[in-house]
Amino acid sequence: MTNTLIISFDLIRHGEITKPLAIASLLAHQRSNERLRGQMHVEHLSINMLEHGGTATPEQFEVQLAALDVSRFNAIALSAYIWNEYLTNGIIALLRRLGFLGKVVLGGYQVTYGNRAELLRRYPDCQVFISGQAEQAFAELTDHLDADEPVFVNVPVDFTQLASPYLTGELPVPMGAGMVRLETKRGCPYRCSFCAHRDLATHRVHKHPLDKVFKELAFLTEHRVQRVNILDPIFNAGKECLDIMQEIVQLRTRSTFTLQSRFENIRGQQVNAFLDLCTQANFHLEFGLQTTDHAVSKKIDRANRMDLVDAAIEQLVEREIPFEVSLIYGLPGQTLESFQRSIDHLLSKGCRDVKAWPLMLLPGTKLYDQKDQWAMREDAMGEFRIPVVTESNSYTRPEWEVMDRMAAQLLPTNRLEKVA
Repeated sequence: MTNTLIISFDLIRHGEITKPLAIASLLAHQRSNERLRGQMHVEHLSINMLEHGGTATPEQFEVQLAALDVSRFNAIALSAYIWNEYLTNGIIALLRRLGFLGKVVLGGYQVTYGNRAELLRRYPDCQVFISGQAEQAFAELTDHLDADEPVFVNVPVDFTQLASPYLTGELPVPMGAGMVRLETKRGCPYRCSFCAHRDLATHRVHKHPLDKVFKELAFLTEHRVQRVNILDPIFNAGKECLDIMQEIVQLRTRSTFTLQSRFENIRGQQVNAFLDLCTQANFHLEFGLQTTDHAVSKKIDRANRMDLVDAAIEQLVEREIPFEVSLIYGLPGQTLESFQRSIDHLLSKGCRDVKAWPLMLLPGTKLYDQKDQWAMREDAMGEFRIPVVTESNSYTRPEWEVMDRMAAQLLPTNRLEKVA
């Protein structure tokens, strides 16, 4: 039997379940199939990056990894995300020093959205790269461990066959848990040039069967979870969202459900049904608008319909439905003035919760390939040294710093500051 270790680098906050949903989904799928379970034994080590911070070095994990006796594993799979990018190769080198002789496997956004030549250069001691939906590819990992050259694996997933991490017990939920994550579908139907949520291989949205989603909702209700973050990039895309909301209402759960939504979808025949349901349970809507400037939105392949956005905001405010709106600063064609106008517009419409985040260029996205066109410059920022865009041909670094300060405060009285 093949022995495999998964090492995940996670961001686990107080009150959250310690095993990430993505890893639990891999394990639930592999362990629920008798044949696949018989081929590979899997162990999991979660490293909470919030406990170590952005100054962590691979050597900090030496005692922890040495205690596992990594020499006994045929393969070690590591999650590759932007927040642990600075550690990945160092951890691989540490595993080798500790006696690991097997195959290194990488998966995650940094792999899914990177091209092959770039991945081979960036991770020279990786033998198996898993991109896309990883459940089936990981379950079939034993098929690729004898290859002499690096292997790139992308195996389609039948979402009707995926086991539930919650219902299988792979993701234990204590009574009264503070927050859990749930997905009802994966992928996004839109093609915003900065976003990595879209399935770049099939361009499809993959839906979980409603009966499984309903059972998971009942399970979480029974466990009196305080908050459920539904991870769907656009929850209110498709008619199934109404069925799911209706089920939540019928369960009479006290949990708060956060739903990532799109303003322009609050229209047509379903608008009243959607808004009515929003008032019948504890729903909190999150809108990633990014900008109110139509010209800027077109440059990121979004083309916001502000007439529909404003109409939706008016109805949400009128019905007192809780919601928040997020913006991005550093977008192509954006200026300090247009960013300020976006903030002012939302506040003037009655939005009480506005957030803003710096632009990140994610490998594999259209905007990542266009960064030279917009003369974008990146700097590693924050605790985990994540590269963000701090300059382009439409704003200077000092102007970006003003936007950064505005984002940190976001008060209606924030007016344009003089830029040195």
